[in-house]
Amino acid sequence: MNLITFDLDNTLWDVEPVIIRADFAMENWFDDRFPDFSRRFNSEKLQEIKIELISKDPLLKIDISKVRVEMYRQALILFGLPQEESSKVAVSAFSHFNEWRQKVDHYPHTRDMLKQLKKNYRLAVITNGNADVFHPYVGLGDVFEFAIRADKEGVSKPDVSLFRKAANAVNLPTESVIHIGDNPYDDVFGANQAGCRSVWFNRHGARRWKDSWPGRPDAEIHSLIELPSVVAYLTR
Repeated sequence: MNLITFDLDNTLWDVEPVIIRADFAMENWFDDRFPDFSRRFNSEKLQEIKIELISKDPLLKIDISKVRVEMYRQALILFGLPQEESSKVAVSAFSHFNEWRQKVDHYPHTRDMLKQLKKNYRLAVITNGNADVFHPYVGLGDVFEFAIRADKEGVSKPDVSLFRKAANAVNLPTESVIHIGDNPYDDVFGANQAGCRSVWFNRHGARRWKDSWPGRPDAEIHSLIELPSVVAYLTR
């Protein structure tokens, strides 16, 4: 039995519209409570705060949930709220953001593909994002056994420990793991360095593999509907 692991953002859905919707929802959330907040702290200003926070503490880049809470906290302090209140409001704000962050729109064939693979393989997630596959909005908790998230582990892909942890969770060698993802470095290089095989999801064939990128994927797909046959070939 092989383990098939998946990246999430830009592999099972397009993450950009998800974040745009979530950020728009946050503007309304803040302005309902603190009029004029979103004018003073628009997306560009919040991004500046985020960049400054990461420059002071690079580990925040790994925990994207924590850095967003801290970004909101710093903005609220600058807005004029006391420190203690800013901390409480920032946590509540992130909770609201997180609900919207889970409202993803799967790429075509995603669920059918996963259900087909589940008949013959064990399925799990390895992600640097903070999407929760077990959240009702994501709706994939019935197909995945577990999820390994960078913001919970303290390291992010391409760190080999994440791939090895996935293999250990099901008592399989890393050679029995096939990882699917869109990122040439985080997903392909990371998986290969850990001893796993990799499938590069190059949606619509929109990119070409660059010689400057480390390693090579074991396979490349342009649509998720191709994946079951590719996995069957790799595991024959």
